[in-house]
Amino acid sequence: MAKLSEERGVALIREAWQRFFRSRAAGVLAILLVCGVVLAVAALVQRERGLGATDCTSYGIAADDSRARAPELKLLAGDLPVADAGWPEGSTADGVLLGQTFVHEGLEGRYHLFARGVDFSRPVGLLVRLHGDGGYEYHRPQGLLNCLAQVAASHNMIMLAPHTPDVLTRTWWSEITPNLGWVTALAGKSSADYDVESANTWWMGYSGGAEMLSYGIIPRTSGWVSGGAIMVGGGGAPTHLEMRVPLERRQSMRLYWISGMDDDGSDPREPFDALGAAREGSEWYRSHGFSNVSTDFPAGQDHFTLPQAKVLVDVLEP
Repeated sequence: MAKLSEERGVALIREAWQRFFRSRAAGVLAILLVCGVVLAVAALVQRERGLGATDCTSYGIAADDSRARAPELKLLAGDLPVADAGWPEGSTADGVLLGQTFVHEGLEGRYHLFARGVDFSRPVGLLVRLHGDGGYEYHRPQGLLNCLAQVAASHNMIMLAPHTPDVLTRTWWSEITPNLGWVTALAGKSSADYDVESANTWWMGYSGGAEMLSYGIIPRTSGWVSGGAIMVGGGGAPTHLEMRVPLERRQSMRLYWISGMDDDGSDPREPFDALGAAREGSEWYRSHGFSNVSTDFPAGQDHFTLPQAKVLVDVLEP
């Protein structure tokens, strides 16, 4: 009888523990479900509300300038990209397209296009902005790109921000010939879609994007640079290329090189000597008959601190 009572006691204890763990597991499951609902609601609210206006003073716009705050991007696909090639395909309200796909001769890439604030009853210009190696700024269009587009719109220009179709290196210059064909075809499509004035196409490239301009766009497709080109943090000399730009284009094309004095490759975060590249590139173009070459090498600025929105303002509003 004593043994039976002991066995019964053990059974009761085991049953109690089983009830406890079952109830605890149910509790944990309930907590996880609640957390999931909360996160889903938060994500939905974020998609509906956007990310907030962008503070463009961080990129050099004066605080009292009407462009100091760029309108928020009301994203349809979350606030950060999940794919290597860029933002998940989608669009936003108010004349901004994000993560669009473009295919040319079998080569596929993506792009953002900002037409917000442009008056299409007036002549429209185009600014094509090429990212640096890796495409950091492309993946975060609510930052610098949003502010550059704000400046472009104030000059009645749409802004095209493509991501290199070279998804292996994420650079423009490694596969320069196919990338050149792809990006100029995309610029042509955008120009046609938005009826861009042929004499008002500008290019702006940062770091590796500046290299793409000085080694590819300008010497090999100069007809696309009807307004001018701005090389920020780079833009070396294409010494291996034969000069094929017509003389009249060399005399009219406006070219700008802007690199910080501290952008000399001594920073371990960025070993590229952008200052040296900019000096060599600008001098090479001058020596080959380009008569509208401007340079600016501000003291105290490096590869990461150059105020790029202010650079664009200074070029477009001399």
